[in-house]
Amino acid sequence: MEAFSPAPKAMPELTVLYDGSCSLCRASVARVRPFDARGRIEFLDLHEPSALQRFPQMDLEIAMRWMQAVDGRGRVFSGVEAWARIGLLLPGWNLLAWILFVPGVRWIAGKIYAWIARNRYRWNREACADGTCSLHLPTGAK
Repeated sequence: MEAFSPAPKAMPELTVLYDGSCSLCRASVARVRPFDARGRIEFLDLHEPSALQRFPQMDLEIAMRWMQAVDGRGRVFSGVEAWARIGLLLPGWNLLAWILFVPGVRWIAGKIYAWIARNRYRWNREACADGTCSLHLPTGAK
């Protein structure tokens, strides 16, 4: 008689590494999760000890500046391209994802993403009241 063993959990098609100490980042993940009913995307706080162990190709310094997404082949996508990869896997988001791949749109979206990423710790004063966000802000920024 064979013992029952549960089937191994399928690997996600995309693992998104985000800054879990960023309230904007956590809120973005919370908004996206309900659209992923098929479980194609794994969201992983880049501060989790297993993140760098699982994804040694990820550069932590870059990941702190830009959201990173790693596909099943180990390729790393950053920022707007990571958002486009997320969109390709979510029902109803395909058109938006493909628009982000258009060269002019991609450039503009990249500039907007970079501005948001640089300023993400400034927008939640309550969560940053203890001064921890200042670790992530450029020197002299408030």
